Amino acid sequence: MLKLIFITGAWCMLACGKINDVYIDKSTKFNIDWSAAADSSSTSFVNVYWNSTKHHFNNDNFGTVNQFDYWPEAHGLDVLVDAYTRTKGNLYKDKINDFYEGVKAKNGNSFYNNYYDDMGWHGMAHLRAFEATGDARYEASAKQLWQWIVTGWNDFDGGGIAWNHENTDAGKSKGIPSNGPAAIIAARRWQKYGAAEVVNGLNDLQWLDKIYNWMKENRVVQQSGRVYEKIADPKGDWTYNAGTYMGAALEYYNITGNKVYLNDAIKTADWTTSTLVNSNNKVLSDWAEQQDHDVNLFKGIFVRYLTLLIMHKDLPEANRKKYIYFLKNSAEILWTTGVVKSPVVLFGYHWWQAPVETKVALRTQLSACMLMEALAKLRAAGYVE
Repeated sequence: MLKLIFITGAWCMLACGKINDVYIDKSTKFNIDWSAAADSSSTSFVNVYWNSTKHHFNNDNFGTVNQFDYWPEAHGLDVLVDAYTRTKGNLYKDKINDFYEGVKAKNGNSFYNNYYDDMGWHGMAHLRAFEATGDARYEASAKQLWQWIVTGWNDFDGGGIAWNHENTDAGKSKGIPSNGPAAIIAARRWQKYGAAEVVNGLNDLQWLDKIYNWMKENRVVQQSGRVYEKIADPKGDWTYNAGTYMGAALEYYNITGNKVYLNDAIKTADWTTSTLVNSNNKVLSDWAEQQDHDVNLFKGIFVRYLTLLIMHKDLPEANRKKYIYFLKNSAEILWTTGVVKSPVVLFGYHWWQAPVETKVALRTQLSACMLMEALAKLRAAGYVE
């Protein structure tokens, strides 16, 4: 049975406290049980979107199947891992187990895909699934995906991983979507497997260095931290690109201890949380959000990496306070105004507006579930009340 959350409370003065010198947000604008909100969100997500026959996620809450919808499936797996890590519930573990063969079959009995960015999302999610459950199938698929991804690198125009394999020789369509996830994979695999893993002649740390520096030199404004696809087109600035660059910077800092990379992550977090927002309520937003569109999933990806930055022990407390307040504001507005809760929890693609149609696309639901899981994670770690 779904837990419906009843919201009480009023606007109050912002207060703060510390536990072991870590900032704890004690603002009481709303009195929300974030664990219960995450339970309601993720349980509804599984019950409504999971295809119990084919063992993959449907495209919407009406059971539509888009056979070629490969990349959102990876984020569905990420949400399952989030919820399982938090609860240790069999509801989520069973779906993680079944997902492997179901999505593999849906994708033509292979996890290979024409798009390097899409394989990147799966490469990250599969490694997380292995670490959460110990399922060796996911360790094998994560390795295979990584081997495929690095073949997208070429030296045209200074390097970078292409968008899809048809662009590899021409060196076209390189950007953060294919390189950000790859850099995070390289960093995490280096930390897990070390120098023993060599792919296409380079170890994972060497891949991280190549990919990260290409992004920093070709897709980031150093002074501001802005992450872009086209320097002259701010409508090509997306929350998910900022998120994976920020995530890669944080992973690089974890490996090297070099504050340059932590500062890279902070600059991009500052830029994103002040720029890619709704000007009226400061809620995270991408300009092109619309019914059933890829862009609706972007915000949840940024939230995932901002959460990791918030929880990092070396983040300056002033930044931690600011990011927690920002994230909590988005979550409070989503949970109080951007959702319907009966008979199941369904979210709007604008986080300040409840669904305007009865059909809610998978991408929209995923992004919101990631935010709810993030707040529950921060609450469990003592960063929010």
